[in-house]
Amino acid sequence: MRHFKKRLFLFIGLLFASFSLAAHTGKTLRMAITQDEGTLTPYTYQTGYPGYELMTLIYDTLYLMDADLEPQPWLAEGVAVSDDGLTYTITLKENVSWQDGEVLDAEDVAFTIQYFKDNLLGRFTTAATTIAEVSTPDARTVVLTLEAPNASFLASSLTDIPILPAHLYGSVTDPKTVQEPVGSGPYRLAEYRTDQFYRLIENPDFWGPAPAFDEIIAPVIRDQTATFQALQAGEIDVAVRNVSPELVQRFETQSDLAIAQGPGFASTILIMDVTQGALARPEVRQVMASLIDYRQLLDNLLLGYGTSGPPGYLPPASPFANPATQEYTLLTPDEAQTRLGELGFSQGSDGVYADAEGNRLEFEFLTYSDNPIRLRAAELIAQDLTAGGIRVNVRTMEREALVERVWPEFDVSKGRSYQLSMFGWSAPVTSQARLGSLIHTDPAIGNLNLAGYSNPEADALIEQAAVTTDEAERTRLLFELQEIVARDLPLITLFYEDGIFAYRPAVFDDWTFMAGQGIINKHSFVTE
Repeated sequence: MRHFKKRLFLFIGLLFASFSLAAHTGKTLRMAITQDEGTLTPYTYQTGYPGYELMTLIYDTLYLMDADLEPQPWLAEGVAVSDDGLTYTITLKENVSWQDGEVLDAEDVAFTIQYFKDNLLGRFTTAATTIAEVSTPDARTVVLTLEAPNASFLASSLTDIPILPAHLYGSVTDPKTVQEPVGSGPYRLAEYRTDQFYRLIENPDFWGPAPAFDEIIAPVIRDQTATFQALQAGEIDVAVRNVSPELVQRFETQSDLAIAQGPGFASTILIMDVTQGALARPEVRQVMASLIDYRQLLDNLLLGYGTSGPPGYLPPASPFANPATQEYTLLTPDEAQTRLGELGFSQGSDGVYADAEGNRLEFEFLTYSDNPIRLRAAELIAQDLTAGGIRVNVRTMEREALVERVWPEFDVSKGRSYQLSMFGWSAPVTSQARLGSLIHTDPAIGNLNLAGYSNPEADALIEQAAVTTDEAERTRLLFELQEIVARDLPLITLFYEDGIFAYRPAVFDDWTFMAGQGIINKHSFVTE
């Protein structure tokens, strides 16, 4: 077993009888996922975890993050970088073919970059737009010229962009219509039943190391309780969802089940539409942040399996974390109400504050109906804010419906229709790029800016940091950026949750735990 601490535990529950799969073979892994992930193409997968990870079992990237979060060559054999940091000359591995037998070459890489530029899709388009020119001197050589130096180009772009087969996508005007994924990765999609399950099989012509399984069956089990009942009953071998901390503490021993635990670096944040009403005022957001009992969230919800969120967003484990932006300024309810009075709000008969025009500080808080930790967090936050004169009404929604309100078509340029919500983002603590993606005005850079925040000063710092290769200077810029975030609070970081995953070690006990992602990643499925 690699890169994580293991604990044994007992799940006591009812026999999960509503879902059944074919007889288990020694080379089959049964892995429960939380929702339908589309047809697993780069344009149809739904979530970052595990949707993106399942998609990258079919498709390959030029580079791949290793377990230590360092980019390593994957489809690329190596790269030469010019002295000015603008030109990357990439040599591709030999004898790589697509799953339909066609040869993968430099033209596929060049096509992919242009295709993502022409057919917008959040993360991949953002990664591709930093590339100004692409040339292919020969079938195994790709020359990428950047618009500006990018210190994190290998880690943020070349490890992220899945390479597409030009011979299949060249005639496709709407990439979302592609229903049969064809990549160069270790697995092929053999069967998919909407909202039921996926079946992936080993790609016999895979160019790289042998896959760990002949077959992966991934049933969709939306309910958390049902997931763990299925695991206890032996109907699945691993669950992609985080184990709730109560289960880890409650069930300490069980011979046939185990826990993989490690740093998650997955932030849970309170997001707000900062373009509307009182939420547009940083001073109001400051009062809201000052009322939240962060220690209660960490202790009562995570039972200590995590880190309290810093107002500057980047956690203390990050080499770019500003020590001055690690703690919120907290107020008692009375102090918060006094502050609201100073801001021009007056208290109504029901205790809720309103401005001079009668606009009440009353907000709807949307959260997933299938995530008990998020729901309880929303309820606790609602209590804290209401005590300070800001009424919050929690409303649960199905994932798809909530995302459509907050992030329609996963495109921040399409606007938003919510007031408060809660999202989780995962990124290595060594990466500063995530903060920029959360707050930059330009959707091409701020592709996760669900708040609609816009600050030219912050934008300039993000852009400067992206092209600054001197680490000391980049750190200084990011320190300044975090001070702006801690002041304006375009988002409120609640906590960083540890990754805790349950699995059946008799089936497989060689998982690779990647910080910020967990055990479902390419390294776990490909024997190195």
